[in-house]
Amino acid sequence: MKPQFQHQLITSFALWLDHVVCNRGAAYTNIESTFYYQNDERLDPDFVSFASPHKQWVCDSSINGAHIINGINLNGKSLNNNSNGIRFDYNNGRVLLPRTIANSSSSVEGKYSVKDFNIYITDQTEEELLIETKFDKNSRFDQDIYGGVKPYDQVVPAIFLSYEQGYNDPFAFGGEDITRSFIRCVVFAENSYQLDGLFSILKDLNNVVIANVGFNEHPLNEFGDLKYGYYDYTDLSDRYYNSKNSKTSIHLEKVTVSKLNDKIARKTHPGLYMGFVDIELDSFRFPRSELIEPKPSRPPIGKLAPVAPFNLKLGPQVPKAPENLTIHTLKAPKNPFNLELSPQGKPVNPEHLTLY
Repeated sequence: MKPQFQHQLITSFALWLDHVVCNRGAAYTNIESTFYYQNDERLDPDFVSFASPHKQWVCDSSINGAHIINGINLNGKSLNNNSNGIRFDYNNGRVLLPRTIANSSSSVEGKYSVKDFNIYITDQTEEELLIETKFDKNSRFDQDIYGGVKPYDQVVPAIFLSYEQGYNDPFAFGGEDITRSFIRCVVFAENSYQLDGLFSILKDLNNVVIANVGFNEHPLNEFGDLKYGYYDYTDLSDRYYNSKNSKTSIHLEKVTVSKLNDKIARKTHPGLYMGFVDIELDSFRFPRSELIEPKPSRPPIGKLAPVAPFNLKLGPQVPKAPENLTIHTLKAPKNPFNLELSPQGKPVNPEHLTLY
């Protein structure tokens, strides 16, 4: 199945939410730490994994003050992210090194920024998240850390967002509707201060406009690394948003926040503070027309991001006859003469030979 509007909506909203929380709330911490060898059976056998004690890492270069990891120290030698096929797994907080340059006993260190709130798109129900699921914690303030976070595990503090429901309301003649989409975020915070700060940020964003960047613009690849080596959400949003075209935007109509009772929180997840954020998103669309993936107005700013070719034309490929060729007559070779064989049958170098 090709991507549909709901895929575009969730992707665009998740990227926007990650950016606005990190940027407006400076919700990240810059850290320098040791990375620890990690056995991962799912990983490509050509790589060896070294995990940090934290996940997820900030990968958005538009976040002021955040350190986007761009290199590591391997066995005392500095390597940047463009050398030797190194990969950074931002979601799992680890570096993937080719086995040609590292092994399980290698020493790895690096600098990175870890988010205060991880972002997860989930299909789990609230009951599963609040009662049945157990989470690892990002130990940002624990100095006695001697191991990496397990890969693929969900780590809190975090925001789990899911599409709850939606419907189309007729808006104008010609088949234009308002697509109303309702998203619920289940929030796990370390303390009440952190939870209140997130609620304050999101409550103040009523009536903002979110760029529809499409489904294919998610910045991370299958390794969890940046697809193009560089990601800037501000630039991405600017390239896709057009104030004169409502189909390029998603309107944040309403935000409602609420806290979970502390008694229930302590029983289900001791040491965590929980709450909910309910968001209504409105989009003006022609839902009965063929869905088109949004297109950017210009190439990205990033130096490392490749630009797709445009305005290219392929003319007729008519072969031309060769010209200015000269054929020379070759003389037939003549048989050699005056050759002799020694009595021992050993060959003797030819003499008195003439080449024509």
